[in-house]
Amino acid sequence: MIRHPISPSGAGDLAALLGFIAFLVLPLLIYLALVARGKLRLAPPKPKGAGRRLFGPLFVGYTYWLMRPLFRLALWSGITPNQVTVATLGVAAATAIAVGSGHFALAAFLLIGGGSLDILDGQLARLRNMATLQGAFLDSTVDRICDGLVFGGCVFYYAGTPMIFVSLAVLIMSFTVSYARGRAEALGVSGAEGLMQRADRLTVLTIALAVSPYFAHRAEGRIAHPFYAITAVSLCLLAVLSTVTAVSRILWTLKQLKLKSNPEVAVRRDRDVQPSLLLPHESKPALGLNR
Repeated sequence: MIRHPISPSGAGDLAALLGFIAFLVLPLLIYLALVARGKLRLAPPKPKGAGRRLFGPLFVGYTYWLMRPLFRLALWSGITPNQVTVATLGVAAATAIAVGSGHFALAAFLLIGGGSLDILDGQLARLRNMATLQGAFLDSTVDRICDGLVFGGCVFYYAGTPMIFVSLAVLIMSFTVSYARGRAEALGVSGAEGLMQRADRLTVLTIALAVSPYFAHRAEGRIAHPFYAITAVSLCLLAVLSTVTAVSRILWTLKQLKLKSNPEVAVRRDRDVQPSLLLPHESKPALGLNR
């Protein structure tokens, strides 16, 4: 591969990086200031088994706060949740093409757009009281397709290098994590245990894609096929954390299914746990309202 000196277009890398920082970091500072002043409240952390996240209530609250103008615009426009869900497919396909062709900065902004649409459809369904089983099924199915497209783009870009195996591991584990949850819930237990949720995977990848071009073009020169070391490292991290998440989710679900199949153990365990959850002013009958 022939190295070329940094061309004036390197300014485009800097502009994309600064735009990414301005779009996400500056509003985050404003959000943190509002939280510190008590103007906004963070959502409480989820209990074990309900889905621990790499990015906790602070990041989730910030995302929904940042998207409030988009929620209002969607309500005004009259667009339906299912239309938004289907639109994410087109954005995911464009993201896959951008990643596969090495346009990582563009892919980062497309991922932000796709992630925003993924949040918007569910929020829109709740705000309009349009949540249905059909919509939930469509949303989950489209999410899996989008994951396959995005991480498939990584597989394509790193084909012919050892990173293809890492990219494949992320792709496989992302499906495993999601399937384990869906199958567990179909069996009647919470299967959302584990650190690396879908939004966390996409957030890590988005940050890596946005940052990679600026540093890669300075470290490697303007070559035809940069390695993009930051993205490669993030994929390694995703492969490890997604595998850990899949294993912990499987073990958690097996444990819950075992308790469910043995009612005496479940009742005994429930009796041991419930009193410790009571506040001094609460009585046991009140627990039924919180299950």
